[in-house]
Amino acid sequence: MTDLPVHFCPGCGMAQQANPRYPWYFCKSCADKTAGGDGRALVFTNQSLSGGFSWRYANQPDGWTDCGGAACLIGGRAVLATEARFGGIVIQPLLSGQIPAHLRNVTDLRHPTRP
Repeated sequence: MTDLPVHFCPGCGMAQQANPRYPWYFCKSCADKTAGGDGRALVFTNQSLSGGFSWRYANQPDGWTDCGGAACLIGGRAVLATEARFGGIVIQPLLSGQIPAHLRNVTDLRHPTRP
């Protein structure tokens, strides 16, 4: 296997292992800072061992929402959290601010929720 170049987290600049499938992924420390537009922290998980994507607010032990991904924020910057190809969660910048058309059932959490 060819050695991959070092990747730098787009949030904090920390050096980490490069991944050609996810060239702009956030490090774990930055990924743990995801929030909705109302500032509430978010948590993501796979639905099961066979995959899938779910999210919930960090302060709610229940209330998982199953979907295809979540547009959210890290430090006010638009990001997209999705299921990684072989499991796990990957978070990358949402460069255009637009959710890619090929992604289905993405929940947009970037805007404050209304009561």
